Amino acid sequence: MASKQIIAYGAKVERSTDGTSGWTVIPEAKGIAVPVVEQDYQDVTSLDSEGGYRDYIKGLKDIGQITIPMGYTSAGYAAMIADQEAPNPIHYRVTMKPAPDQSTGDVFEFRGFPVPQIEAGDLGAPVGINLNIRGTGAPTWTRGTEA
Repeated sequence: MASKQIIAYGAKVERSTDGTSGWTVIPEAKGIAVPVVEQDYQDVTSLDSEGGYRDYIKGLKDIGQITIPMGYTSAGYAAMIADQEAPNPIHYRVTMKPAPDQSTGDVFEFRGFPVPQIEAGDLGAPVGINLNIRGTGAPTWTRGTEA
């Protein structure tokens, strides 16, 4: 049976200030990043907890921080600084290339506050940026269309 796995090459990483229009490709992206939902668990153990075991309830969820590696461009850095100064979170969208059994790829969307970080570079190495994004709210995943 043929594998249905894909590689990151061919994916698209975009940003928008409102999440409905004005999506622009993030230039020179070298990888993808999708938030992972982490669940807090609150300890509610009491004197009458059964068998002396701790009891927990679910608490808040958090999508944490992710990093998108990219190559440095002056225009890209200027856009990231403007996004960092914006009062509201920026919308991000990662569109995977279609898997062999799909006509469109899966789409992940999330919001966050960006902090660009220029990498310290070696003398002959390309200058890179890590776009660190502190996620906020719930991410969404839309499965790609089957072929």
